[in-house]
Amino acid sequence: MNRQQLPAGEFRPDRNQGERAAPPARGAERPAGRGGAAAPRLDKRTYLDEPEARYSVTLRDYGGGLCEIGWSFVPLRPPFKSAGRGISDQRELNEMRAGRRARSRLRQLILSANADHLLTLTYRENVTDFKQSCKDLSRFIRAVRTHLPSWVFVAVPEKQKRGAWHWHLAVVGRQDVVLLRKLWLRVIGDGNIDVKPPKRGANRRLSIVKYLGKYLAKGFEEGHRELNGHRYRASHGIQIPGESIAVPEHLRGTVSAYLIDQLRQRAGSVGFIWVDPLYGAGWACSWG
Repeated sequence: MNRQQLPAGEFRPDRNQGERAAPPARGAERPAGRGGAAAPRLDKRTYLDEPEARYSVTLRDYGGGLCEIGWSFVPLRPPFKSAGRGISDQRELNEMRAGRRARSRLRQLILSANADHLLTLTYRENVTDFKQSCKDLSRFIRAVRTHLPSWVFVAVPEKQKRGAWHWHLAVVGRQDVVLLRKLWLRVIGDGNIDVKPPKRGANRRLSIVKYLGKYLAKGFEEGHRELNGHRYRASHGIQIPGESIAVPEHLRGTVSAYLIDQLRQRAGSVGFIWVDPLYGAGWACSWG
């Protein structure tokens, strides 16, 4: 078999194991069908012809069977000099990439913190000033830390239809609702809090990732410029796991299959796969 080709059985895992493959990227060859079409080429010849170039691979094991792996080809080329801020011809594309990076980081923080409950902080009055809302959150966090020094959170803002801001926080374990409500009201005067585990999903951490990711994406889609990059906030010191994996030289032509197998060995299953054959990049995780 040609080194450039990944067996269709590796690219499209056994559905009986709960795995699914992402649609091929634009420009990718489709998997072999009944007519005998070529199998998908996940690694281009140019990657094999650059022996001094390398793959950057990171595997993150969050425990409890939740693992992810991401890889990208690092070619030998001069660094790209970006345009000045706000004047790039690819501004829309850059914002889309920023959104993906923010969602990835949010997921990593929530899974690493083992957050399994949701805390919502709301105002009674119509607080439309985002800077003021950020100050209120900071004051609240400092107040909580005086009582609970090890308190951990990951927070995402949401703008309601009436224009008021409020906060959704991923927190760890059951919370002292009486204390948190007292401290929030001490900061803002009149409002409320709500603490609860996610309603749906077998895994609470993944449910919270999906829940807060929805509000994070909403902020990008609606173009809230007042956020000014402050799409989320999190406790300092959340340790995100990550280990580098070397790709053996003789497997550079089938790197995607090799790394997906590494994830399967670590987590026990593979639930989602995305591969970009054009740029030699990909990402896979143990959940669906």
